[in-house]
Amino acid sequence: MTKPVGYLTNSLTGIEGEPGVFYSYILSAGGVYLQAQNRFLAATVCITPGEIRGLAPLKEDIQLLHGRIPLYLLYMALSNLTAKPDIEQYLAIIWEGAYSLKIPSQQATAVSVTYETLLDTVLEIHSHTSGVPAHFSPIDDHDEQGFGLYAVAAGLRDLCPTVELRLGIYGYFLPLRQSEVFT
Repeated sequence: MTKPVGYLTNSLTGIEGEPGVFYSYILSAGGVYLQAQNRFLAATVCITPGEIRGLAPLKEDIQLLHGRIPLYLLYMALSNLTAKPDIEQYLAIIWEGAYSLKIPSQQATAVSVTYETLLDTVLEIHSHTSGVPAHFSPIDDHDEQGFGLYAVAAGLRDLCPTVELRLGIYGYFLPLRQSEVFT
């Protein structure tokens, strides 16, 4: 029987147990890991470090399955966002045989944005208005419950806007460096 969530053990002879459809918890020598994969991403990340004797170690790994995203798409996104720095906005980088930047239909105000979700989204980008730093808010934590990459941009009136990135795996979050996502 296929389950949404799997519970696995990384024994000395390999990973044992039935993986979940969406993600799996893996107990290993270094703690509890979370593993997920979709058409765009594969990730194995430690969510609870600890020493568990008698199990094999597991290595953290995050892969964009179509390669890292070209950096110019981030610059294009920031260019679009800086045109309207006083409202929150949403952009998406999608995969359709190549990465591209899309601006979906949206309703934006100074404090929120609602938008049409796009199929094949790899990276969701939203902005914060002037005076609000680039950080993921509790509202972002609530909204970003899928498996994907997320970015928040701020300082859109500054010469160099700031961007924070993270990997989200169904409510678990891991900060990322630009070099892990963009090339």
